[in-house]
Amino acid sequence: MNGTTTFEFRGCFELRESLGLHADSERHLMERIERAPAESIYYHTVRSLLRRQVVPTPYPDDFASWVAVDVQDKALAERLALPSPFDFDSVDEFRGHLLEVLDDHLRDLRYDPRSSQGTRFYFLRGHLTEVPLGVVANDLASFTECVRTIEDSSIYYHMVESIGRLGRGRTDFAAWVDQGLGLAPLAARIDEIDPFVKSLSGVRSHLLALLESEPQR
Repeated sequence: MNGTTTFEFRGCFELRESLGLHADSERHLMERIERAPAESIYYHTVRSLLRRQVVPTPYPDDFASWVAVDVQDKALAERLALPSPFDFDSVDEFRGHLLEVLDDHLRDLRYDPRSSQGTRFYFLRGHLTEVPLGVVANDLASFTECVRTIEDSSIYYHMVESIGRLGRGRTDFAAWVDQGLGLAPLAARIDEIDPFVKSLSGVRSHLLALLESEPQR
């Protein structure tokens, strides 16, 4: 991926696959979440960050957005939106959390809230392809400038996908700032950026603020 003296920026694009599963009510959503493959849960939660730049939404994932906008159940949407998938050890553990929230919400209702316009939730999964961008940084100044100008998919790939799908334990950016530049305190602050409370542009802005606050070397 990255050497210790240079950082090679990569972007990504996603191909989507329909699974033939859909839901038109909150109970149906719960039943489908229980049986959908882990890749689909990941697509509709973690990968939704890659699409939020195109379709802005106040909610960080597809499940919460559909419940809020189409079912118009803001209370459930708020509960589904927190905590983030990265607060759990696995996608299946996060799935269990979503099921508990839905079951608790529906338990005392005498009806099954449905989409007001009949808009269904369709379950998909995505296939991500990594794309070399031909952009390289070799010090803090060049790294900062690259972060300022690279495409959003690169911010996603190195700040989100590196933790979620690739399971590296920390973001690519933080790892290189720590190991490549020897700036462990700055790397620790980068690790604290939560992409699930920001859009990718918000992640970029926060990242730039941290990088620019560091004396250039």
